[in-house]
Amino acid sequence: MKLALTPFLITTLISTTLPFSSAIVNPCGFVAQAARSRGADGTDGRDGREGRDGAAGSDRTLRATEGPTTINIQGKDGTDGTDGTNATNARCNFFHTEPEYDLEAADGGNGGDGGRGGDGGDGGRLTVYYQDPTQLRDIAVDAGGGEGGRGGRGGLGTPGCDCYPEDWSVTTCEDGNCESEAYECRPGTDGRYGRDGGDGETGKMGVAWLVKQSETLLPDNPEEVRAIADFPNTPVSLSRNLWETRTGALNVFSPGSVISDEYQEYTGRVEQQFQLEWAAERPPSDLSGTVDIAIDEQGSVQVEPVEELWIDSTLSTEGDLTTYRVNGAIVASEATRLALGRNTGSGDQLTLNILDLAGASDLVDTRFSLRYRTNTGDRRPLYVTRYEDEIPSELITREYNRFILPVGQLPIRSEYLRAGTDATVELVVTRSYVGNSAQQTLNWNGRL
Repeated sequence: MKLALTPFLITTLISTTLPFSSAIVNPCGFVAQAARSRGADGTDGRDGREGRDGAAGSDRTLRATEGPTTINIQGKDGTDGTDGTNATNARCNFFHTEPEYDLEAADGGNGGDGGRGGDGGDGGRLTVYYQDPTQLRDIAVDAGGGEGGRGGRGGLGTPGCDCYPEDWSVTTCEDGNCESEAYECRPGTDGRYGRDGGDGETGKMGVAWLVKQSETLLPDNPEEVRAIADFPNTPVSLSRNLWETRTGALNVFSPGSVISDEYQEYTGRVEQQFQLEWAAERPPSDLSGTVDIAIDEQGSVQVEPVEELWIDSTLSTEGDLTTYRVNGAIVASEATRLALGRNTGSGDQLTLNILDLAGASDLVDTRFSLRYRTNTGDRRPLYVTRYEDEIPSELITREYNRFILPVGQLPIRSEYLRAGTDATVELVVTRSYVGNSAQQTLNWNGRL
């Protein structure tokens, strides 16, 4: 006959027996054990290493001459990924006694994933100067992309352990009263097989760039990014070599050549000088932004200041010189550096003071929208809107970098403007300059 375990004995046995995965304490103070692990789980296999990408083919420049020429600028192959390793077997204890708790058999290990194959390298760029198109037929070129490496194979997973027996019951008797409790042993989970690694991509074929002239092309400078504070006093030279995309390269070179059928043909060159003329009162050394200048295929210069700058400018071109004249500039973040000053007065003399901490108000257009609310005085705070609209610009006064907003002159009933009124103010300020704008919200609450 087995004796029923008291709560004290249960607690004592838990502290002296094998570890268990978790425990749940019930409201009565009894400790109910979760299923205990039986055996040791298998170890997962290691993932395979990825293959290395192949190197790109070398770029080559040559002049077409009489006689056959062979050019090899093929991309290199990617290397194979390595295999994932197999998992190790779980350590199983198939047979067990019939304890008064559930059991879980050990899980199998997962196989390691195979490594991805490396990508093949792209074929190189071939630039050819020629005068007679028939000379190109003597050039045999291999500018194929390298082959991608093969992916590694996934490792084998191992099976989980089984249980014998899978279920049983334990009968406990006390004072002639017997109760049976059912228990089970759950088999372990089989480990998964590792995934095979993907094959690498084949590299792109190289492209031909054809120049029908004997003179070597001058290097081009189609774009520059300059800091405004470091812009040189002398003009900056911009240039762009022009190319036209055509098809039929496989009919241009020697039969059997391996190269992209789409190629580039040189069609000319555009050049332009660019200068920055600073006419703003604020010195350029105060600004940390940059200007991106570029020449397009028509020879026109495009100017793009960074988003951090708001610039009032004009762009003019005379002959081969483009001038970018800066009439005024601010940093965008300066437009929203406003702060609430002290509010003064009450009734029709109530005013709000707004301070421009960046001192940009001589340049920037400023508009104010006000939402004014007061407390109804109920036991639970409840604010009711008394005014919500833009403040007419003719009512606003500016003294240098301070805006004076006459809230008391707005169509608000006088009892909501009395001294001691519990009020909240939400002020949305919209600042604009040469097509740019930003908003800032200022809030205040308290007693007038």
